[in-house]
Parts: sequence; structure tokens; C-alpha cells
Amino acid sequence: MKWTEISVECDGEGAEAVAELFNRFNSRPGEADTAAVIEVGGYDPVGELVDPVITVRTYVAANGDDRAEVVQQIREGLWFLSRIYPLPEPLIRDLEEQDWANAWKASYAPLPVGERLIIVPAWLADDEAVLEAARGRLPVILDPGMAFGTGLHPSTRLCMAALERAVQPGDAVLDVGCGSGVLSIAAGRLGAVSILATDIDPIAVEATVENCQRNGLTHLVQARAGSLPSLDERPQGWPVVVANILAEVIVLLLDEGMADLLAADGVLIMSGIIEPRADDVLAALQRHDLRLVERVEEGDWVALAARRNQSS
Repeated sequence: MKWTEISVECDGEGAEAVAELFNRFNSRPGEADTAAVIEVGGYDPVGELVDPVITVRTYVAANGDDRAEVVQQIREGLWFLSRIYPLPEPLIRDLEEQDWANAWKASYAPLPVGERLIIVPAWLADDEAVLEAARGRLPVILDPGMAFGTGLHPSTRLCMAALERAVQPGDAVLDVGCGSGVLSIAAGRLGAVSILATDIDPIAVEATVENCQRNGLTHLVQARAGSLPSLDERPQGWPVVVANILAEVIVLLLDEGMADLLAADGVLIMSGIIEPRADDVLAALQRHDLRLVERVEEGDWVALAARRNQSS
């Protein structure tokens, strides 16, 4: 089977809009919101960031009955989007099956994150040079699959660094919107002993299970389909709750009770937030009696950490 790759280079805010457009026009039945792949390029062979470039890609089956219609809808959508936000012309090319399966891996190098972690592509996990580069760090071995990007997105890196500062040995962690499972695996590497990973997409749950198997952490991570668990599952709450989704989803989850799942002295880590929408999340924190304890940024992306107010 042949595939048509459509890719656009842009900044963080543009990447969110382009990914939403790709998901709208190219998601297939049972794979909602998984058509876009976000890559952060500009890394050297050992994972040091040299010249960051965000590329958003999607892949359309070239022999599909609606292939031409999907490509045209995406082209038109990108043109209209470029009228309100500057975007370059999309790059459109046809790929053979083998090229499609490997094209998105090209810029995925081992990536040191924070002080102690390193993301290692599963297909490089046995490479001697990679093992040497990872020495002294905790490896997060990841094969995200086409649906979940590479784990290099700034919001993921911000979350992983925040987990380093938050997770204590013996902690229980709740990972809401687990995607590939990268944050659950990081929490396990950092000493968490019980991790509940949830996602509304069953494909994400499968990816999390498979990646936990690669890292030997299936005994620590319970992955299941769904959104917020019931507080009855852990009446004392979770010491660490992490949600790397989108600002509007985080606000919705807070309004649906995510703050109540936090232990009395726990920390809530939120990312996937574009800077212009950070105030929406801050307002939701205030509504739910949480105080901001940390704000970190990378480019257009923001990660926030919050705790309960002392009187709560």
C-alpha cells in the first residue's frame, strides 16, 4: 500500500492548530484524534537540541477511495488557517509502505530530559552508542507508534522534568490521558510503585501496555480506557496527578473533579498548554481551591504544577 505524507513546519501554537486540522479530516474509524504526528526536530545524534523545528505530519492511504478528497480538504483547511496564522506551504509526497512505516522515525534520537531521564527509541535500545549516551540516566524506552508522535514534544519534556521534581520513592501516580505511556514509564523509573494510566482512546491504552512491557514495568502500571477514576479507588487521593493534554481539556477535567483526586499534600502537574490559554487553566485552579507552585515554559508551551490550598 502507498501512503501520502502531508507535513507542515511551524511553531508551538501553529502545531496545535495544524494537528487539530489533521485529526479532523484524516482520523479513521476507531482512531479519533490520532491522525497527527508531532515531531520536534533539530537534535544531534546524542539528543542535544541544536535548532528546534516542530513538524506536524499526517498520512493518508494513497489507494483509499476518499484519498483525493481528504488531501484536498487538508490543503484547503491549511490555506484558510494560514490566513489567520502564518504557515508555510505544506510538503506533500507519496511514500511506499516501508517508507511510511519508517519516515516518522528519522528525526527521533535519544533525548536526555531533565537531570535524570533519557527517552530512548525502542529500535535503538540495543545500540552500543546509545547505551553509552544513556549511561547514568534512567531510560524510558519508547515506541510511540504512528498515533502518538515521538515523545519529543516540549509539553512531554516539561512534564517529565516536573515529575523528576515531584515523584518520591513509594508514591502512587495518576496519569490522565496517558497516550504512549511515556509519563507513566518515567514515573516508574523515578520510584513510583503504583501508577494508574487512563486514556479515552483504547489504542493509547494498548500503546501504554506495550511500552510498559518494553520497560519491564507492567507490575507497576495499570492502564485502562477511561478518563478520571473514582475517588473510591483511592480515598486518600494520589500524591502525584499528571495530565499532559490540552488547556481546554484540563479545565474540563478540573470541573469534573480532577482536583478532588489529589492527596492532601499532593501535586498536580499539567502540560500541553499553549501560552495564550494558560490563564484559562490558572482561573480553573483558583476555582477549585488549588494554588500554583510552579510554572515552566519552553517556547510557546507551558507546564503548571499546583497543590491544594493549606485550608483545603
